Amino acid sequence: MTDATGPVRIALVGCGAVSTHYYAPALQELQRAGEVVLAAVFDPDMDSAERLAAQFPAVVVADSFGALQAAAFELAVVASPPTLHASQSIQLLRAGRAVLCEKPMATTLVDAKAMVEVAAALRIPLAVGMVRRFFPAAEFIRDAIALGVLGELSSFNLAEGSADFGWPVTSPGYFQRQQAGGGVLMDIGVHVFDLLTWWLGEPAALEYADDAMGGIEANCLVSCTYASGLQGKIRLSRDAPLANQFTLRGSRGWLRWSANVADAVEIGLQGSQHLLEATLRRTGPAGMSLRLAAPAYNFEQSFVSQLRNVARAVRGRETLRVPASDALAAIRQLEHCYDHRSLLALDWLGDAEIVHARQLQQAMK
Repeated sequence: MTDATGPVRIALVGCGAVSTHYYAPALQELQRAGEVVLAAVFDPDMDSAERLAAQFPAVVVADSFGALQAAAFELAVVASPPTLHASQSIQLLRAGRAVLCEKPMATTLVDAKAMVEVAAALRIPLAVGMVRRFFPAAEFIRDAIALGVLGELSSFNLAEGSADFGWPVTSPGYFQRQQAGGGVLMDIGVHVFDLLTWWLGEPAALEYADDAMGGIEANCLVSCTYASGLQGKIRLSRDAPLANQFTLRGSRGWLRWSANVADAVEIGLQGSQHLLEATLRRTGPAGMSLRLAAPAYNFEQSFVSQLRNVARAVRGRETLRVPASDALAAIRQLEHCYDHRSLLALDWLGDAEIVHARQLQQAMK
């Protein structure tokens, strides 16, 4: 049995890179604050599970997913490969456990809807790890758009990519379609679609091209059109050094945000020769700067804020900031892109190679 008034007991499913680099430090901070306790971990790679568990006192290291469910906990963080997210989350929900599922919540819209339906029927919290929503920059951009700071939006350009793939993967599954569900669009694009939907609503039309030919995509390009006439482009890459910036333009000015910089934006006004480089701070009721005990002022701290929100929702003290129902839109857009993919322009291929590449891509649908 668990204590409904004490720290929220948490199980961690999957001890790969995201758990090691982000969830473990967040759990340590919240455990020191007496808000949560890491009670159990599971990973098919027992060495990974034991290394992570060694950072915490009295943690059960389960040797199977079934064994994990026998442990005493109230909230599970599901950070396994994406194709396992839906089945594991549904099993945990049916066992009465709340779930914080890493992104993408599922690799198909059918599975994502099933997760939402089970959570709603059982009235158990199901959150999705769209951590960028906890960035002050993301919140500020949403407010700026809603308040018309930039005027009528006319275009946006979003680009994320690096020539050096630096994510510390712990298994080849990250690059396998059957485990990852997709490549750079599934991994980074789900964040982009979620933020754009949060800021602007869903687009009326999407056009999509990538370089996948039976495996996963390393590069992709998305063109978005909204009912208002707003148009934008999303360029993502795992092997090209892109600007790593989000730029939105409107009739009154523009706003630029460097991806994953949680606490800063740049703003320029139409006709002005100056720009504002702004570091963001939360404000109190009177508009004065308010320094919280654990503000989401950087990327890592945003994981703390996210986990704290879900733990408090389990206790009925807060509402979920990113309930699973909110994350459906991003999955819907991902699926639309994959179902309507075309071949990205690859100028180094000859005519016969392009024909073959298109045949390989068509076979993926």
